[in-house]
Amino acid sequence: MDMMKIENTVNDIVLIVLNDAAPFERIGIGIDQFYARVVGYDEFGVWLEHPNFEVIISENEEGKPLPPDKVKREHHNASVYIPWRNVASLVHFPHREGFDFPSPFERHMGFSSEKKTEEENS
Repeated sequence: MDMMKIENTVNDIVLIVLNDAAPFERIGIGIDQFYARVVGYDEFGVWLEHPNFEVIISENEEGKPLPPDKVKREHHNASVYIPWRNVASLVHFPHREGFDFPSPFERHMGFSSEKKTEEENS
C-alpha cells in the first residue's frame, strides 16, 4: 500500500468523523459521521461537497419578511468548510470500487438533518 497523503482524497468520497456535530447543525450536518466528497483542503481544514444545500429565501429585496406563502426554498450544490479541529478522523477508500470519482447521483451521500432522517424512518 502506498503512503497516504491528504491530497489523495481530493475528488474522492471519504467517511468523515466529527468530534461534535452540534456546531454544524445549522448547515445541515446533524450527525457526527457521514460520507462526502472532498473538494479541497488547506492547513486550516477540509472542504466537502454538499450536493443539496438548502437556501431559504424569507426576505424581500428591502430585507422585509416575506409572507409564509412567498417563502422559497432553493437547493444548490455547495462546498462546506470543516476546520481540522472539528475532524476526529477521515477514512479514505482508495481501492473500493465506486468510491473513486463516483457519481454523486448514484448513491446517497452528503448530509441529512435529524428531522429528515426521522421522517424517512417513519
